[in-house]
Amino acid sequence: MHFTTPMSLADESARWLRNWRDELDSAALYDGLAGIERDAQQRALYQELAVAERLHAAFWEQCLRTAGQRVPPFRAARRTRILVHLARRLGIAFVVPSVIAREMKDRDAYHHQDDARVAGLAQDEQRHAALLRRGGSGGVGNNLRAAVLGANDGLSSNFCLMMGVAGGGASTAVILLTGVAGLVSGACSMALGEWLSVTNARELELSQADRAMGTAAAHLCLGESPAANAATAALFSFLLFALGALVPLLPFCALPTALSIPGSIVASVTALFVLGLATSLFNARSAMFSGVRQVIIAAAAAGITYLVGLAFGALAGTGK
Repeated sequence: MHFTTPMSLADESARWLRNWRDELDSAALYDGLAGIERDAQQRALYQELAVAERLHAAFWEQCLRTAGQRVPPFRAARRTRILVHLARRLGIAFVVPSVIAREMKDRDAYHHQDDARVAGLAQDEQRHAALLRRGGSGGVGNNLRAAVLGANDGLSSNFCLMMGVAGGGASTAVILLTGVAGLVSGACSMALGEWLSVTNARELELSQADRAMGTAAAHLCLGESPAANAATAALFSFLLFALGALVPLLPFCALPTALSIPGSIVASVTALFVLGLATSLFNARSAMFSGVRQVIIAAAAAGITYLVGLAFGALAGTGK
């Protein structure tokens, strides 16, 4: 590899060192999962992946040593230690979506690095993600991800709705009533949408099976009715949305009138940050980045809604 200036060597060394740490972090994570996993086949998969990640780390270490760079002692990153802890407490399935996202992020990063692409590291990361998906451990993790996103939908939408009404100069009682209406209507809408989605998907499967194997056989294979699954999915969606939508409402019920709006903002922003931290388990971003991004986007949406309410309140004569 050729270097044109000392700065290019410094940049390359920083990249190699970052890749080296990331690969050893992945190896440490797979070692941790292998130590927790009880199924022998799945445990062997994690051990195989740990070995592969160490080989990747060795590639970057060789790049560093060839350039005369020092290789520091390795210590697993805090994120890796947290994921292993969560896997131990909540089950490996909880962290698998995060691990898959991490592999895909590494693949995308390696696609833009000539040395990594030539060495086949991007293809390896793609294969790792595929192996994890086929391992079948992601079901619980995907359900938990859906739970986080469902609660976030309820929180964000009701927070924006209430801030819009507050901007229009509505009284505390009206804001509270609006929040309750937003919670119930939003939760019902989510539940109905989920029920229709599951029901229609099941009926489509049944219709296709009818044509392929006959009505009786199709009902035998797929079941008589999608009602039970659809009802469960609808209830799950209702509860998750309602749970999130309840957050901006609670300060109006628990705090004095003068503090209800500021309290709602503080409670909502805090909950948004926590949900952002939770999404970092699934998007391979840092926890702080995910939390701050969540707060900025939701706060901007609430601010825009407040300003729209303020403008329409002034036009309608309801503003302060």
